[in-house]
Amino acid sequence: MAKKTVVIVARTNMYGGRACIGSLSEDGENLRLMNTNCTSDLGHRTPYQVGEKWNIFCEPCGAHVPPHVEDVAVSEAARVGYVKDLVRFISERSKPWKGGIGTLFDGKIQFTQNGAGYISKSDVPKSAIGFWLPSANLELHQNERGKSGYYPKKDYRHLSYVGVQEPIELIQAGQLVRVSLARWWKPQDADADFEERCYAQLSGWF
Repeated sequence: MAKKTVVIVARTNMYGGRACIGSLSEDGENLRLMNTNCTSDLGHRTPYQVGEKWNIFCEPCGAHVPPHVEDVAVSEAARVGYVKDLVRFISERSKPWKGGIGTLFDGKIQFTQNGAGYISKSDVPKSAIGFWLPSANLELHQNERGKSGYYPKKDYRHLSYVGVQEPIELIQAGQLVRVSLARWWKPQDADADFEERCYAQLSGWF
């Protein structure tokens, strides 16, 4: 069991009303805060909010197979403060990807015919979480199913938006954003040989 000081950098909505909590430790570790069962709690049971600083006692949990290597089971947690300048905190502890959407996840991101970003098991990045300084403005659009996503200007490729911040119409080029990969998934009615994929998503901006 390790004691760590972390700052909450993302709170995202999951299926079934659960909340996924992303944090960055003072040592620069991306950690996904899970309960003692190594699962995400329902949103109303999850106290963590973006910008808060917490002292936690935790240990790695789950399979820890790339790209999902960030899960930790939290046994104790105490809020100890708040970080106003998240851009500075993150920038001092991480190395954001810079450039177009194709640079994400060490350049291993691929895209469906409809432009959704994903990772294939044939080319897996080291981790499922990162930060990005986009080279173009990101515009908010909805697809035909009503799902919101951010698209680089004049580009069909995009990232689904899963954060809890009120969506904004435009994320400026060069503005720091957080991106992540969902768990491995394929449609229930997919053919047996259809591969599982980790779909890329945008969880917040700073």
